[in-house]
Amino acid sequence: MRITRDDMTKEQIDRIFSYKSRKSQKQMNLDDGMQFIGTKEIAKLMKCSIPVARQIMHRKDFPLIKCGKNLRVMKSEFIKWASQRRD
Repeated sequence: MRITRDDMTKEQIDRIFSYKSRKSQKQMNLDDGMQFIGTKEIAKLMKCSIPVARQIMHRKDFPLIKCGKNLRVMKSEFIKWASQRRD
């Protein structure tokens, strides 16, 4: 049985759409604090080639997260790591 908009009351429709907007708002809050960047972004930020960025990401002190073959790092952790290396 397929339910259409005509079968639902206005309150039910409002509740469904308000849930979707609340869910997307929660997701946006998570995304704000946990932005991940990859090898290409690291290379652009450090102004180096992608192979050099990969070498840097494989260092023991680098805050690397592996997702299968993909190399990722949280942007805030990368900034903290880079600032510590400058001192």
